[in-house]
Amino acid sequence: MRTAILLLGMFLAWCGAAGAQGASVTLETAGFRCVVGADGKAIGFVDRKSGTDYLDHGAETPFARVSKGGKEYPVTSVSREGGRLRLEFAGADAGAELEIRDRGRYLVLEVKEVRGVVESLTFMDIPLTLKGRPDEPFAACVLSLNLQTRVDRLPALMDRLQASCHEKFGLVGAKAALAGVPRDEILPVLREVLSAVDEMPHCPVAGPWADDIPFNHGSYLFNFGALTTDTAGEWMEMARSLGITQIDNHGGGEFFRFGDFELNREKWPDGWNTYKDIVARLHAEGISSIFHTYAFFIDKRSKYVTPVPSPYLDAFRTLTLAAQIGPADTVITVNEPTKGMRTVTGFFEHNSVILHIGDELVTFRGVSQSPPWRFTGVIRGAFGTRAAAHPKGAESRHLKECFGLLVPDVESPLFAEIAKNHADVVNRCGFDGIYLDAIDGASILRGPEECWYWADKFVMEIQKNLDQPVGMEMSAMWHHFWQYRTRWQAWDYPQRGHKRFIDAHLTGINGGLLLPLHLGWWNFQSFNPPQVEPSYPDVIEYLGCKMIGWNAGISLTGAVDRENLRKIPLFRRAVEMLRTYEELRRSGGIDEAVKARLREPGKEFALFRDQSGNPRFRPVNHDTHRVESPEPWSSAWTAENPFGRQPVKLRIEALMSVEPYGSPNAVVLADFSGSGPFGKERLAAPGLTFDFRAETGRVKAGGASGLLAVRNSGNVPAAAAWARLDRTFSPTMDLSTRQALGVWVYGDGRGELLGLRLESPKHVSYGALCDRYITVDFKGWRYFELVETESSRWSDYTWNDGKWLYNVYRETIDFGQVESFGVRLNGIPAGTEVQCLISPVKALPLVSNTLRNPEVTIGGRKIVFPVEMASGSWIEYNGPEDCTLYGPSGENLGKVIPTGAAPVLGPGRNDVRFFVRGSDGLTPRARITVISHGQPL
Repeated sequence: MRTAILLLGMFLAWCGAAGAQGASVTLETAGFRCVVGADGKAIGFVDRKSGTDYLDHGAETPFARVSKGGKEYPVTSVSREGGRLRLEFAGADAGAELEIRDRGRYLVLEVKEVRGVVESLTFMDIPLTLKGRPDEPFAACVLSLNLQTRVDRLPALMDRLQASCHEKFGLVGAKAALAGVPRDEILPVLREVLSAVDEMPHCPVAGPWADDIPFNHGSYLFNFGALTTDTAGEWMEMARSLGITQIDNHGGGEFFRFGDFELNREKWPDGWNTYKDIVARLHAEGISSIFHTYAFFIDKRSKYVTPVPSPYLDAFRTLTLAAQIGPADTVITVNEPTKGMRTVTGFFEHNSVILHIGDELVTFRGVSQSPPWRFTGVIRGAFGTRAAAHPKGAESRHLKECFGLLVPDVESPLFAEIAKNHADVVNRCGFDGIYLDAIDGASILRGPEECWYWADKFVMEIQKNLDQPVGMEMSAMWHHFWQYRTRWQAWDYPQRGHKRFIDAHLTGINGGLLLPLHLGWWNFQSFNPPQVEPSYPDVIEYLGCKMIGWNAGISLTGAVDRENLRKIPLFRRAVEMLRTYEELRRSGGIDEAVKARLREPGKEFALFRDQSGNPRFRPVNHDTHRVESPEPWSSAWTAENPFGRQPVKLRIEALMSVEPYGSPNAVVLADFSGSGPFGKERLAAPGLTFDFRAETGRVKAGGASGLLAVRNSGNVPAAAAWARLDRTFSPTMDLSTRQALGVWVYGDGRGELLGLRLESPKHVSYGALCDRYITVDFKGWRYFELVETESSRWSDYTWNDGKWLYNVYRETIDFGQVESFGVRLNGIPAGTEVQCLISPVKALPLVSNTLRNPEVTIGGRKIVFPVEMASGSWIEYNGPEDCTLYGPSGENLGKVIPTGAAPVLGPGRNDVRFFVRGSDGLTPRARITVISHGQPL
């Protein structure tokens, strides 16, 4: 109470200061009081119940501003007369009037007049000290009330209250609701706001209503076109066996075309009427259906493309023919410059090789970069259109393309028609939800600055044509999406570093949206080196525990079909585990305190049944080490047991081996003799000095070593102390049969991280990277065979490499098209100089190996597994009577009876040694996971 009184006193003092300069303006409801000085500076944003002022006074942001001629002008005067708020912008010779309407628990601010010529008006901007998190006691939100009003922050909990409008979309009429209430009241207030809106379609199953709808908390199974009248029974059986209550019908391919949504008539003879019957059968079994499209994107096989292309297909540019062309001409000359146009296309590339001339589409293989401006290698009558003659001066439109699909002109009837096509299918079939995939590509429509408007408009066009409310998910998020959205955070699945990716996913959750959570689209992986890691049971346990902890659903994608589950027992085991976790999550029977523990990042738990059959969780620790050399530096290590003394559990994986460094099949990626492969460019974090040069005095292999010398002056944290070199290959290198690396490293023992990176062209592999890391905690020469792509450790460092999680954890490079090779250093302690040398780096073939009789020694006790393990197989050891050998697909290859003393883990660090024999001439490589458990929660 004393604190509240002091804060109120401070607030009144601010008001007094403002009053001394002129009359301040107060905007208030029963929940909040916002005071703006006559000079346009915000004075306070106060929770009226507690007296706490949440205005960020350090931001010094003007309450309003306009832009004119590309320059922003702050508000210079604010005054109020009754229900009108007057804003003056002296520097821009402009002004505006807002109408303020009190709606009880919120205010409505509407732009009624704008004087002068301006490009945009920000009619509210209040920076707050709130973080927009669900654990805060107070909630503030500004909600756009029509499409023309731009709000960049996402509902429902905000850290800044900002609303604007733009001349292109309309200034007068922009309006927004402003609310500030105790945290638990924000969703009811936003329901009031949206229920009163008359300029946008309503969807009372999403947004502020979403958490109350059971459908929005479900998990779903992907159908890419295998669900037919004949297979519907199998799908229902599969869904029940997985504990899943929803099926997502993902179009494309041979299922249905994007844009016109024509179904494959061979599988669904009566089109969507056939599918309507399938959806009804699923409903009768309690299974919901989702209509999954690529938003406004258009299949090149659709009626909008062939046989006569729509005039409303959007284009990057319009060119004119410099001369008449006949139907057989394969060179097209145009009047306008084509410099900068490319022939590179790809899934994420905003580019096409398609020209639209009259009623014909053509493709081209070449485009000139200097006069005469021409397209060469032209293929006439592309995509089922008809080749024809075209006169001089005819328009030749370079069509827009992204994701391999075309797009409509957003200001044409086609944009609205495709939105209506969505609603027509949903209405006819009775779909329960809509997934608008690929809407993250909205920048291709009118550029990144207008994404919010056109993407929001498309969603609203669908919603206004629906017969009944249907919620949505989307692959992107803008402000207006929230009121139509049912759940949040459906990321794609990782290929490696699964647990770290799950944690990154959960860390990235914007809990301020207050929507049901979704832990993404999950696929399963089996042995597929070097870029993919298997989905072992502990990965599935980790995912299942986080699902329960966060009450988040998941989706199962392409790996989950009858054939895969039959052929790959590892996948079958995964879905059986997930079914158990999903059923337990949906039961709601887990104590909130336990769920809080399960949410802890990096903490692992295992589900078991106690003697009464009740589900319980206990902490578990997986300590993994990779043995890559028989030398003690690799084959002896310490494993951590954070719990009490207990019998050890192990997983032993047989990894791929590598042909020797001197193999005739090797390809040199970097040789440091002569001028060297990297040129003169040296890149490093500010505060680092970086030198790289050839060294002939210390050489282990080749004619010279590469010396990397980096000094951290002390201003950069070690984990952000990066330095790098890159070289490119033109043309790209084919390393499809040489996916491993071999390198000698001379270490200085200072612990820096040495990384070697391969990349493919971005349009081929979506920015994927293939990193291999070496910790330089040794002195002298060591040889390294580098196979598995690093993932988790990338997240331990700052690289400034423009990469993000998907590049690291999800995407894979194409070893058949390697464009660049790079050398990186990081982890350089402040005030330290590190030096290491590397031999010529070679790309080497992977080789399958057979490991014989692996031995593990812990605390002086040695256990031997009398078995042969081919690369990709693994041993699960849970005790002398519970030891099994599995194959690369998780197939049970038989029970293993180990010999020797069963090791016991002591608390804390335990010394571990591993020994195994492999094929002659090959270094046996293995990954050993030491597993320990704690007491039940």
